[in-house]
Amino acid sequence: MDDTGRAAGLGLLAYGIGTPLAFISIGSPGGDFSDQVITTYMSSWHWPTAITLAYLGAFAAMGLLVFANRMRHELGSAGAALWGLAVAATAAGVIGWFLVGGIAVAFAEGGQPLAGVPHPVVYMMSEMSNLVAVCCSAFFVGAVALMLAARATLPRWLRVASYVAGPCGLLAAFFFPLFLLWLWAIAFGAWALTTAARPQGAAAGGDRLNAAQRSS
Repeated sequence: MDDTGRAAGLGLLAYGIGTPLAFISIGSPGGDFSDQVITTYMSSWHWPTAITLAYLGAFAAMGLLVFANRMRHELGSAGAALWGLAVAATAAGVIGWFLVGGIAVAFAEGGQPLAGVPHPVVYMMSEMSNLVAVCCSAFFVGAVALMLAARATLPRWLRVASYVAGPCGLLAAFFFPLFLLWLWAIAFGAWALTTAARPQGAAAGGDRLNAAQRSS
């Protein structure tokens, strides 16, 4: 891979690291209902943190565009489909993160009249926003992983990992598979980055050795 391959690795690393960091740290209500979590998220002292982390999540989602812009050239006729899935994943991620952060913005700008919003309503808005920001985006990334596993030239370990990561992304609404998808994104991004950093001579020598082994 060339410099665009290095950019692809950095883009997927941004998604694989930035997304869980924002999701785990932002403290948006979801999962088990908790009045304490909702109260904290509505608190004025938490607004700047929530808004900042929402922006982090949105920028992390945009890393998928950088990744797909390079990898679509590896898939031939399937490249257009991969690009479309990446665009959908990015759009879902950015919109979702703005919805998550928008709850904090609404309370910051709405002031005292919003203090009486029932906690179950805040929970429902936050849970739905989380699903769009994280799970809907991961759904499309899972489809990307399966497409790469089937069509891209990958080492065996990464192909197997991609086949595992794909269903994890498709089932992201259950939340627990998400961490395997994020680990795959980090591993794939690191592989793309290190592959791009290999000297051209070493890469060519490795290709010749592989060809010789296949012919023997």
